[in-house]
This record gives sequence, structure tokens and C-alpha cells, in this order.
Amino acid sequence: MNHKNAAVLITIVAFTILTLSILKRSSRTSESGKKIIGILQTASHPALDAVRKGFVDVIRADGNNNITYIERNGQGVISNIHAIAQQFHAQDKADIFFTIATPATQAMVAVEQDKPVIMAAVSLSLDSPLFEATNLCGISDMIDVSAEIDAMKKLLPTIKTVGIFYNNGEINSITMAQLMVNALQKTDITPLLIGVSSEVEIEPALLSAMPKVDAIITPIDNMVATSIALIVHIMEKVQKPLIVSDNMLVKEGALMSRGIDYYASGKQAGKIAIDIVMNNKTPDVINIIKSSTKQIFVNKQVAQKYNVIIPQDLEKDIIFV
Repeated sequence: MNHKNAAVLITIVAFTILTLSILKRSSRTSESGKKIIGILQTASHPALDAVRKGFVDVIRADGNNNITYIERNGQGVISNIHAIAQQFHAQDKADIFFTIATPATQAMVAVEQDKPVIMAAVSLSLDSPLFEATNLCGISDMIDVSAEIDAMKKLLPTIKTVGIFYNNGEINSITMAQLMVNALQKTDITPLLIGVSSEVEIEPALLSAMPKVDAIITPIDNMVATSIALIVHIMEKVQKPLIVSDNMLVKEGALMSRGIDYYASGKQAGKIAIDIVMNNKTPDVINIIKSSTKQIFVNKQVAQKYNVIIPQDLEKDIIFV
């Protein structure tokens, strides 16, 4: 076979493979008639699991059988999360992406600039560069930090110094920790930043800080959520109260939280997905929706342990767990 004929044959084979690939993809979409949502979850813990459940539940409740899912979980490992995002983008199977928590959202937006990305459980301030992505929309769970500090002060009126325990490798945690510093200073409470980057650092960092603080407060933080049993154990050992920003962690032994209902956030994100699939809305129209709540979750047993008296002006907002 001469070079000319070989070149023609190669061209024909390449064209045939490309055509079959396109036909296969078109066939998948047209035969099933379904939209595929790629779900990328940062890690497994109750709050993020509740987000995923709320998302799927609201789509099912809508009676929408037009949507199927490809679910992946990074298990808290950043390299895993980025690898999954790359696979989602390269395989080109999903029509829409749903990302749960900041690391998953950052990884997905870094590789996917065209298809809609719906986020939830992201705690960055709305001026974050992440939100400049025109294909990103969803639910921000940035809490009202000043309101949480105010509730904490009313429940624990004698505290003078509060340690802010956070993951210094997680951008949303860093952002919220700084907001807590500012809010505490405005109420004449001295803040003490306690940053760690791994679970093995948690116990020595907390025990070192204990003589200097009257209580510990944590921002919304994936490492805090996955290590809550250890953190609660340490706080019980030193007999000092723990305030969290994730309502679901109160039942684990924290005193209080004025945070976010993650199941409700997932449902809100699911409604956005329905709007995109059924009503052809685009992320730039939907933009970022901020979660809001006035509920204060209080662990009744822990409150009794520290002789906490519920102020009358908070009673209507308190939910005991």
C-alpha cells in the first residue's frame, strides 16, 4: 500500500470512529430521553449526606423521571476530588453537575466552564472569585455570623475569650473564621484563632488552647464535621462548652448552633436543577441564593450541664435536641 492510499484509509477510519462516537452519544440521549446529573460530594458526613438526600428527594417528589445520576464521593481527599472532576469533564456523560461543599465546587468549576454547575454547602462570602464562574449557581450556606455570636453571648454571658477552631487548609473555614474574629471583637469578646490542617493536630491544638479560652466555636468545616466525636470528647474532658455552625452537630454534644438546615439546602438545589432541566433556565439567571434561618439548636443535656438559662428573647427560636 502506498503512502497516499494509507493516508486515505487512516482518514476514513478516523472519520468512521468519530461518527460512531457521535451517533452513540446522540443515541444515548435520544433513546433514554433523560438528563444525567453528575453529583460530586466532597466527603461523607451527616450534613453533606443530608444535602445529597434533599437534592434527590425533591427531584423524585416532583415526579420527574427525566433525570438520572452519576454519584461520586471524594471522601475528603482533595486529589480524589480533582480527579473525579477531571473524569466527569473528560467522559462527557453528564449534562449538569451538582457539587456538594466548597472543594467539590472549586474542582468542578476549574475544569468545566460550559455545562451548568449547581452547588450547595458552600460557605464562601458572595464576593469570592469562585462565584465569577458564569455557569455556576446554587445555594450558599454562609451563616449569619453576627447573629450566631450574639446568641452564644446570650447563652453564655460570662465568657471573655473564645477560641475559633478551624481548618486552615479549607478556604470557606478560613473565611468564616475571620468573620468570627470581627464579630467577637465587636462584642468585646477576645478571639483566639486555633488553626489545624489535619485530624492528628486536633487534640494537641485544642488542649494547648484550653487554659486561654472560656469556650470554643467552629465555623462550617468539613474536617470539624468528620472529627466531631473527637472534638466533643476533648471539650467534655476540659469541661468547656463547644459552639458549632452546623445544626446537625449539636446532637453530637455541642452546646448550640445557629446554622443551616442542610437537607433544606439540598432541596433548594434540587429545585434549581428542575428549573434548568424543565424550564431551560441558565445559571446566570438563577445565580447564587443565600440560605437563611433564625433557628437556634441547643443540646438540652449540655445546656443543663453548664447551667445555661435561655433568655426570653431567644425562646421562640430555640429548638432543643
